[in-house]
Amino acid sequence: MTSLIFWNHWSRPYRLTYLLSLLLFALSLIAFLTAWVRGLGNVVRWDVLSELTDLPITLQTFTDGLLDYSIPGKAYAVSEQFVASAMEVHPSVATAFVVGLCAAFALLLSAVTAFGRIAYLVAMTVFVAALSLFRFEMLDISGLDGPYLFLLLAFAFGSVSYYFHAFRSDIGLPIRLAVFGVLVAVVAFGLGALARVPFPALQVASYGLPVLLLLSVGFIGFIAFEIVAALVWLTSANRLGGRPLGLRNFVFISLLYLANLALIYLTNTKSVDWDVYTISPFVIYLISLVVGLWGFKQLTDQRDSEPFQDVGAYLYIGLGVVTTLTIGYALATANDPLIEVFEDTITYSHFVMGGLFVGYVLVNFRAVFQQNLPVYRVLYKPRTLQLPLVRLLGVVGIVALLYGQNFFPIKQAMTGYYNGVGDLYTATGETTSAVAFYELAIEQEYQNHKSNYALASLAAQQGDLAAASGYFQRALLKQPSPQAYAGLSSMYLQNNLFFEGLKALQRGIRTFPKSGELRNNLGYLYAKTSVVDSAYFYLQSAPEFTGRADVPKANLLAFWAKHPQLLSSAASLPLTNESDYESYQANALALRLVTGSDTAPAKAPRWLAEPAGQPLNTGRFADVYNYALAASKPDTNLLGTLKRESLNPANQALTDDLLFARSVAEYRNYHPADAFALLGQLAENDARNGSVYRTTAGLWLLEQGLYRKAAQLLELNTDTLSAYYRALALTKAGDAVAAQSLWEMVAKNDSVVAGLAQVLYDQRKPVSELEKAFYVVYRPDDTRRGILWETMKDPNLRTVAGASLISQYIVNRQPFYAQMILSQLPPPAQLNAFALSLENLSALRITVAKKNLKAAQVFAARPFLPQHQAERYFLLGQAYEKGRQQAPARQVYEQALRLAPLNADIVTTVAQFERQQGRTRQAYELALNALNVNEDNPGLLKTYSLLCLDLSLSDYAEEALSRLQTTTTPADYQVFLATYQQQRALLEKQRQKFLQ
Repeated sequence: MTSLIFWNHWSRPYRLTYLLSLLLFALSLIAFLTAWVRGLGNVVRWDVLSELTDLPITLQTFTDGLLDYSIPGKAYAVSEQFVASAMEVHPSVATAFVVGLCAAFALLLSAVTAFGRIAYLVAMTVFVAALSLFRFEMLDISGLDGPYLFLLLAFAFGSVSYYFHAFRSDIGLPIRLAVFGVLVAVVAFGLGALARVPFPALQVASYGLPVLLLLSVGFIGFIAFEIVAALVWLTSANRLGGRPLGLRNFVFISLLYLANLALIYLTNTKSVDWDVYTISPFVIYLISLVVGLWGFKQLTDQRDSEPFQDVGAYLYIGLGVVTTLTIGYALATANDPLIEVFEDTITYSHFVMGGLFVGYVLVNFRAVFQQNLPVYRVLYKPRTLQLPLVRLLGVVGIVALLYGQNFFPIKQAMTGYYNGVGDLYTATGETTSAVAFYELAIEQEYQNHKSNYALASLAAQQGDLAAASGYFQRALLKQPSPQAYAGLSSMYLQNNLFFEGLKALQRGIRTFPKSGELRNNLGYLYAKTSVVDSAYFYLQSAPEFTGRADVPKANLLAFWAKHPQLLSSAASLPLTNESDYESYQANALALRLVTGSDTAPAKAPRWLAEPAGQPLNTGRFADVYNYALAASKPDTNLLGTLKRESLNPANQALTDDLLFARSVAEYRNYHPADAFALLGQLAENDARNGSVYRTTAGLWLLEQGLYRKAAQLLELNTDTLSAYYRALALTKAGDAVAAQSLWEMVAKNDSVVAGLAQVLYDQRKPVSELEKAFYVVYRPDDTRRGILWETMKDPNLRTVAGASLISQYIVNRQPFYAQMILSQLPPPAQLNAFALSLENLSALRITVAKKNLKAAQVFAARPFLPQHQAERYFLLGQAYEKGRQQAPARQVYEQALRLAPLNADIVTTVAQFERQQGRTRQAYELALNALNVNEDNPGLLKTYSLLCLDLSLSDYAEEALSRLQTTTTPADYQVFLATYQQQRALLEKQRQKFLQ
């Protein structure tokens, strides 16, 4: 254990310095592993492209007991595909790379100063040559053009280095390292600050790649036998309680290791195409690098070369960091030719050097091995075959392998360099230069993925889709990637070559069967065709193979929403609460709206409570829109979000849909006036969809009992369905004469409607139960309709028609006859929910007419549908008022007003109640708000005119009186006129008295 943590025996300054160096070493390994794991994802990200599809739904249904009314609407489903981004260049990565290199070079310069004279001169010559190849003049520093900057840097580093080497060799390495660290930092910051290029670190990294590549290749070759050396230690060291593994095990394990390297070589050179597992060359490099920390110490100690504590330790870590960071940079930039160069370097060097080192061990230490002695202690003290000769033979062997490959790795190195410079010009926006360097790279290695993908990205950005398709195809020849297949498919689709895009994804999945992104995209495309089984197959299998499983899951919900007929039952509905992803939740709500099978309260999106931020993306828009349509009780967060986002200029394309969603939320939040205003605004500004908005508003007006207003609005539509609703509205308003022409027009295409029209206008007698009920309800002028009602058998229709008779008897102040009708209604067990609620409402109405408060309280406690709740509170309030219980009366009146703020009867009664209580201003506001949609209601006009008199608004009172004259009968007008004049005279008298 002591030999493993060898630095514990060093002095404190050296120990701390070495630990800091090891920290840098560890950070370089972490950066390397991160870049390796991310792969192509370092420079090409998977974006998500969202598409909205509107689905027809029934927004709302309501009934009057005779007929059902369906309000049409649309939900939005979000379909998403993965889109491979253009190849990106991240200057920040280059900056981090250069910072790491600066730290490594500080270590190297500190170690070099302790070399012997010849070794020092050689090392500094290499360093100065390397400086010249970094082409610092490209930084464009003012006043330092040409070679001046290089000469300045060479002088600065050379003079300090020579000072330590020649004059102050007594200074310890920690101080030397501190000095070089400060010097390197000052130079780096100075160059960065003075450089007139956009990305100085990227400039240095791009043009310095050849130097870094040479250093890295040399270091990889230097440590190529470290694994075999570690095997010597493993097989010759004494084990606890046993003998060493021995020579045979060393040979066997070494042959396995070399066989793996040979297989990697044969696979990379396409000599064999065996589907067998091999260890990655980078794993081999990492093992060699780490074990070399101890192996290099053993080498320096046994050969009595440069002192390890002063030189070897920091030299090894410095070169290791340079090499590791350079490989990591190649991985981080997805520079596959450069990556292949490193893979080949590792494979060739470790195979040749490793094999020769096995021979070196056998030639020199076979006898020692056979004696079970610790060979590793004398491993670098050979008797016959010297280590430098082994290294020289290794270099010859590597050159031979390169020759066998036509020196192809050298071409790849040049390709990698050109790719790096192309990245530089891509980052600076110099597209022409970038294309030129990428083309130079292709001349060296035309199949490399990096150059072709980058050129495809640039071509796509310039709109040259054909060229982009060609580059993507070439990127797939040698190093295919899911991103390139997705890019190729996208180019085909943008060229309207749908099936070519489909086939590209199919080929991609054959190559990458575990690519969830390609599976999602293929399912997305199949969903646009009639091949729904394939769409389902790929969408349901995609989540398993992608890190963004929410996208295919959302697409699967969109698939079900578009094809609800494929769901055999409600039990087969997919789970819709698995994710908070906006598109997923939007599609879950769309599925709910399409099927109409889920009656549970809709779940509010979590992001609604978040502070306002960016404009709505596609997923959030569909989420909030669908939620507004699905929520039965919208909250303030929803209303606030819809209002805020509809006013946001960035959401201009979505404004109409947001306003419609807001109108739905306002209506369900019992603000019908706001809902009607929003729909009116939409209808006025959108000629194409204006009829849809008017139909929605017209049906809501029907539901609110504002029949004439509904008829007026629907008159602007020209479709037959609107004419049908208008005929119903006029009939409900008691104007059957005006509705007759509409009934006749609609009846031409519908036999049921024709039957209702014929019955309504006495063209034939009612036959069906519906016709009988329709006649009883809408022919109040026929005093014999009660006889027809008695013949009805259908319990629900009989109850609805009976409720109509009860209402008329109560209006005529004939509660006895109303009670008789109530007693003849079918028993509750035979009634549906609407009929039962209506029967309870009729019973409550009778008790109020009889001024029986206790009975009214009993009947008010019975079950009522939501559409009858307002009238229930209203009748109960009347009962309390007649019982002279003002406080509970006001309480239930307020509930009635909250639920039906535009109901003329409710508003009139409550306004009169408030007037009697001395709250004239509140009463006036109530009447005024309701009058906007009840211009022709006599009761409301009367109340409003009197309130205007109370508030000395004589002109408004006179205007209301004039309108009343045109909306009521002459007799009724004369009766009210007397009351009006009396009230006006009284108020005038009071005013005169006050003035006196």
